[in-house]
Amino acid sequence: MSQKKKFIGFLALISAATCSFAGQTLAQVAKCQALTLYGNAAQTGLCKSLSTGNHWVCALADNPDIHLTLNNATALHITVRTPACEGNAYLAGAWPANLTLAAGQPTVICGVNVQNYVARLNAQPQSAAPPTCQTSFVNAQAANRIDPATATFYVNNCNNPPPPCP
Repeated sequence: MSQKKKFIGFLALISAATCSFAGQTLAQVAKCQALTLYGNAAQTGLCKSLSTGNHWVCALADNPDIHLTLNNATALHITVRTPACEGNAYLAGAWPANLTLAAGQPTVICGVNVQNYVARLNAQPQSAAPPTCQTSFVNAQAANRIDPATATFYVNNCNNPPPPCP
């Protein structure tokens, strides 16, 4: 076989592998479960604050900055940010109790073992029945953990596609 044909065959193999990998998506935490987790974590104080901007951020720690982020277009992930370093890892599985780091995601980011935070999220209890997305934020507001505007913002996100929460 000529060198040219070998090289073209090699390029085809690399291209196929790249396309196959690019076609795979990370397992994601369902939006409704992630939002319900946010509401429950806000109620207990695990989420120190919730943002109401384009990215929905649950602040877990200040120094270093450790937070969860999601929105309709962005899968749930944990971010660690220091003055010298920043990185994130996507989460998979189901909440409550079965969140994991998605396949291939780092367990340590900027020197922080994010698996410890995943364990804390899994230990986060559900609020009183019924544990719906909407009631988690209503309960967080009733506990004076979030203000009415923040509760309304997140309840509206629970009610909006994709897909609305039960």
